[in-house]
Amino acid sequence: MRAAVALLLLFPAVSRSGEQSFGGDFGPVRSDIFIPDVKVVRGVIVHAMNAQFKTDDRWADLGRELGFAHVVMSIDRKANNRPTKLTAALAESLKEFAAKSGHPELVHAPRVGTGHSAGGMVTDVLIRDPALTLTTCVDCSWVLDPAKLDAEGKKVPLLFTMGAIPDAFKMLPAIEQFYVPARKDSLAWGLGLQHGCAHDWGNAAALQVPWMKAIVAIRLDPAADPTKGPVKLKPVVLEDGWLGDREATNGTYATIASWADYKGDRATAAWLPDRTTAEVWRAWQSKNSPITLEAATADGSAKLIPFDPKKSRDLKVPAATAVKLSVSVKPGITVKKVAYFAGEKLIGEATAAPWEFTWDKPLIGCHVVYARWTNTDDQPGVSNPSLFLVRAK
Repeated sequence: MRAAVALLLLFPAVSRSGEQSFGGDFGPVRSDIFIPDVKVVRGVIVHAMNAQFKTDDRWADLGRELGFAHVVMSIDRKANNRPTKLTAALAESLKEFAAKSGHPELVHAPRVGTGHSAGGMVTDVLIRDPALTLTTCVDCSWVLDPAKLDAEGKKVPLLFTMGAIPDAFKMLPAIEQFYVPARKDSLAWGLGLQHGCAHDWGNAAALQVPWMKAIVAIRLDPAADPTKGPVKLKPVVLEDGWLGDREATNGTYATIASWADYKGDRATAAWLPDRTTAEVWRAWQSKNSPITLEAATADGSAKLIPFDPKKSRDLKVPAATAVKLSVSVKPGITVKKVAYFAGEKLIGEATAAPWEFTWDKPLIGCHVVYARWTNTDDQPGVSNPSLFLVRAK
């Protein structure tokens, strides 16, 4: 065992009954893990760097919903050969965490990656083992060069998001340079541009979460058992997905359709794994919507912060608590109806001001909620979405 590993702090910090967290140093890399209260860990959400370790954030909640652990790593930004060092530390730390937690399956559990800016290095780390990689979702980071991927790496579905405002990081040119060729090569890659953002995380989680949930549902057999060794991931079938028209994202109701029903050029459209993700993508891409989703818990414990495209609008909802939904309407538009959705599922409707609807006791889990409005000319539009985290008490 390397000397650095001997410094590992393997005392558990329990967040809720049955939950565990561990952390330690593995050479130049710090690695921390959150493990939900599950019999078998089905997978691992990975932050390679540029993230804080928490047991009460959206990633812990998503882990609880999916039965996934969450690993957060960090390394000196000036260190050389960071992806290789992070890859080694991930393997080593999971081995140690598996032994100490009583979850030996951690070493075989498939991975999902997420990250912002330098955190986009998670794709480089995970895709080195495509057989274990369900997907990665990176924001304001590198779009991979598909020409550098082998046949197995090209099978991994990837999501890239970035700010629509050009900035010094020059991420936008990579769309034509790498994303478009990847789609023309029939790769299952998604893309989203955040209006009002430059190099900002903004509302990226509201698109990443449904993408991750969809890919896990598609690729990971519910009966898969990593306690018996590596699990075989199912392939993504491109034609089972949905498509979003990237040329129609400068308004408030971008075109989406199933693969079979899409009328545009499939090779240039954003690929999306299912209808739920596609509906959220349309709301996520809504530009300058005159309607803003508002929400507050009925017990007054939480409400959405004022809308700012550069900030996340997560709402933490205690279990069995109703949520009051409403919208704020800018001057100059006459609204006929407002419908509230969680993904593709209709929650409820309001046909008169103040456009309120009470969502009674939403299910525990992560829900992306938005408002679809219709004006007096029967023209639809959608608000930007918010991520609701409904939590067990």
